[in-house]
Amino acid sequence: MSLSYVVSLDSQQPSHPGALPPDQSSAGHGDRTGPDSHDPKGLGPWRVFKRLTQFGFPRRFPIVQFPNAPLIVAFVAGEVAKHTHGSGHAYAMSISFLALVIWAYLELTDGVNWFRRLLGIGYSISTVVHLAMALHR
Repeated sequence: MSLSYVVSLDSQQPSHPGALPPDQSSAGHGDRTGPDSHDPKGLGPWRVFKRLTQFGFPRRFPIVQFPNAPLIVAFVAGEVAKHTHGSGHAYAMSISFLALVIWAYLELTDGVNWFRRLLGIGYSISTVVHLAMALHR
């Protein structure tokens, strides 16, 4: 039971902790036949992907999450780089590093908790060090 339910100033209390108050239950939540339904056929691929990226473990303090788009691009580009040589390898590695920098920035600015933001800072520092070492050679 949440604190907001116990200390509610609203005079219309829900019948049980999971229920919506009467004024909110009819605001697009009652009819589940539209595009916002829980039916996977009604959701577009992007909305399904966005829902997947919201899952984390543990639920209250996500440390592990489903990869978002920049991280997926980084993984795919890294795998392509492992199997290519020459300029294709260099391009794939560049795309991988760029996608990881974008991921780190997003974690740093929009991370769901302090651990995810710390992860973004850590990877950003690691990338700067690796870049400095590569440029020094």
